[in-house]
Amino acid sequence: MVRSPSPVQVRCVDGDPVEFHRRPNRRDSHYLVTEVQERWIEESRWPFRSAMPVGGDRCRCWRVLARRSDEPHLPPGEFVLRMRSGPGVWDLRWLT
Repeated sequence: MVRSPSPVQVRCVDGDPVEFHRRPNRRDSHYLVTEVQERWIEESRWPFRSAMPVGGDRCRCWRVLARRSDEPHLPPGEFVLRMRSGPGVWDLRWLT
């Protein structure tokens, strides 16, 4: 079941996400990325063209496996993280 995007704060290392938390910051919202499964760039619904490789009309996306930091024994869930208009502007889709 795909849920609507929610705002998210993401920390990246070497260009890939390594942890994220949903905003507003709730107790159960901090996740650690265990695996990046796929990377792609998609066209966004932003109506203005951009000369930038990411931002404006293009989104950088990652499909990742991540687990809650406070329950590392549980199996990871699958998420899609999207950098919408440049570093610092992200949204999250929870796939499983």
